Amino acid sequence: MKNDRMVMIIFACMKIINVFLGPFLVAYFITTSTKSIIDVSCFNILNYLCLCLFGMLAGYVTEKRGTLLTFRLGIFVRFLCVLAIMFLGDNLVSYYWIVSFTYGFSSMFFYLPFNLYHTDCVQNSERSNFEFKMNVIKNFVSVFIPIILGTVISVTNYQLTALIILVFSVIQIIASFYLKPLPKSDKVYDISGYLKKAFKNKQEREMFYVEFLNGLTLSDGVLGTVITILIMFSFKSEFNLGIINSVLALLSLIVLYIYSKHYKGKDDRNIILFSGIVIFLVVILLIINISKPTIILYNVIYGIFGTGILTFIYGLRLFNLAKKKVTNKEKTEYWGARELFLNLGRVSGYILLLLVGLNGINYLIYLLIFLNFLVLLFAIFLSDIDKNEY
Repeated sequence: MKNDRMVMIIFACMKIINVFLGPFLVAYFITTSTKSIIDVSCFNILNYLCLCLFGMLAGYVTEKRGTLLTFRLGIFVRFLCVLAIMFLGDNLVSYYWIVSFTYGFSSMFFYLPFNLYHTDCVQNSERSNFEFKMNVIKNFVSVFIPIILGTVISVTNYQLTALIILVFSVIQIIASFYLKPLPKSDKVYDISGYLKKAFKNKQEREMFYVEFLNGLTLSDGVLGTVITILIMFSFKSEFNLGIINSVLALLSLIVLYIYSKHYKGKDDRNIILFSGIVIFLVVILLIINISKPTIILYNVIYGIFGTGILTFIYGLRLFNLAKKKVTNKEKTEYWGARELFLNLGRVSGYILLLLVGLNGINYLIYLLIFLNFLVLLFAIFLSDIDKNEY
């Protein structure tokens, strides 16, 4: 039970840090750089390329030195990443590669062991309850933190805000010392061998397709950045960005609570497909009439059905598959391969955004339509993954 609680504390701190390193860092580029879309794209391409490149190293260290050491290394380097933002200050845009490198390194060494802990400490029969608690934490953070950060940044600056975020990095470091070590493997990390085997299994193969599309769209993908850019262009301040994100998170939390009470034991394929279709239809409405009301409407629908319902169901499928279908000897390879496809999707998405930045802001609308079509495709593949609730 101690591992459960510590994982939740670390997860809560991670979500707080990610709000700062996600939409508000994008907002910083938008407000300070004359070529903001190009800078944001290059920052994220380098970040997620580092994630891909360090994937093999993280898996190797995990197998050789244990999950806990890898986890602490990731948490500590994330601390250095926030520290770099604080010290760089107004020079951040010129030296964004420092933050990209430390962010990418820390993410791979953080998420791989985090997912192993997440898989190990929860049985599939308890997965829905645990995922609901994690989503409550995520949405609770998403409701209050954007308003707080938006206010602090508007009143002070990014450097002081980074100092505040640094406190949560320290809490993560302390919490990691209360985690119990997972059993250390004596086998060789072999992700290429695992991939050859996994692609022969329909469920695992389709989960990798889901991961690639998830990286392009829902999970820290370029779609979230495009939405942030639209909000910043329309509403012009970090405070308004914080207000919008907080209200949307509150709506998502309410819908998620209602949905979680009715989903268990039922076929949820229809709601998966319905969510993807609704998101795609609303983006068409947004394109027809781009205005503040339609941007808010799209964000409401995307928050409820995208980052709310689809993300919740995706988390259940992802971890249940790891627990049910993947042998203990292949757990590290499974999560390493999953991160690889996820980050290849993210890199691909930000390459598309870079092309928009190079060719003109008008192409942003076409990218938005394409990405929302991919959300629909994500929903189709996700509906084919078994729930595996045993």
